[in-house]
Amino acid sequence: MTPSPFLIQLALLFLPGVIWTHLDARFGSRSGPTQIEFVFQSFLFGIASYVVVYAGYWLFGFNFIIIDLSKVETQNLLTSAIVIQIAIATFVGFILGVIWLYAVNYKWMTRFLQTIGATKTYGDEDVWDFTFNSSDATSEYVHVRDFENKIVYAGWVAVFSESGKMREVVLRDAIVYDFDGSQLFASPRIYISRKPEGMHIEFPATQANTKELQ
Repeated sequence: MTPSPFLIQLALLFLPGVIWTHLDARFGSRSGPTQIEFVFQSFLFGIASYVVVYAGYWLFGFNFIIIDLSKVETQNLLTSAIVIQIAIATFVGFILGVIWLYAVNYKWMTRFLQTIGATKTYGDEDVWDFTFNSSDATSEYVHVRDFENKIVYAGWVAVFSESGKMREVVLRDAIVYDFDGSQLFASPRIYISRKPEGMHIEFPATQANTKELQ
């Protein structure tokens, strides 16, 4: 079945929002949006992208063409000028999507509200996500204590899991000790996977000794 010109034009018009929403669904949201949420977010993010493009056109004195969506089904609205607008809006949507990911993953709103004392919660994330998403250098160097095998994994957090039934973390420049403090071996990278209740992590670094640990 060949898509109708109406659907093709409509898809191109909302391409900026679709790209932004896809970035958010893939790299930002803890759970993927429903189909209705995806369409709604694509519409809102698309509008935001075009608003930014409109502001840029106005600032530099260019003529921004307002598209009459009521004519999409009966007319070909994809003139060269509108195609250029869509291309610019798509690029803007991608840039805004990346900025949005920073805001979501680094919890800018949550941190702002905490700074002004409006909340003490971490938002939708748990303490695990909040800690390892933190920009605090003291959260980057950890000791993962394995009580069952009586060993301690010491190293810098390179990668960590944000969801799933298992807690996963990859340590770089890792050194493994026994409980007496004797070094057993070292490895450039170590992957550790435990159930949430079995993951015991210590943060020995302080602001004073963080550089020394590096």
